[in-house]
Amino acid sequence: MRLAFTLLPAVLLAACFTTPDRCPVNPSDPTHETFAPALGVDIASMERTELGDYRKDLVVGTGAALTTLAIVQIHYSAYLSNGTLIDQVTDQPFPLDLNGRATIGLSDGMLGMAVGGQRLIVVPSDLALGACDNGSVPGNSTIVYNVELLAIN
Repeated sequence: MRLAFTLLPAVLLAACFTTPDRCPVNPSDPTHETFAPALGVDIASMERTELGDYRKDLVVGTGAALTTLAIVQIHYSAYLSNGTLIDQVTDQPFPLDLNGRATIGLSDGMLGMAVGGQRLIVVPSDLALGACDNGSVPGNSTIVYNVELLAIN
């Protein structure tokens, strides 16, 4: 009995210092997903970037081109592949620093856009929010963006 009381604190203390299981990494592959028809995603007709995003211009802009990562002003809507809206800013310009780590997939998908353009960008989970759940977004989710480039700062 004394041995049990001696070992119990050690076991409890060890449990406090163990790291929890990481999120299971199962990256999404947009080429094998079904997208809600309302999103207008046809992966076969989209350009694949070197990093692995898919993009398609819906409206080609006539202003300055985004040739390097910068701070931009955009309108955007973000969806899960099933069509669930997860984020949106369309009523006022949204400033976005494309140099941030959290925007790697969106940044890559926006390169080459011209001001005034609108682009559909499909970002696989490993370039989007990753393997862990993020609020209402399940881990390993593909994100579909509809982005309008308003200005390059």
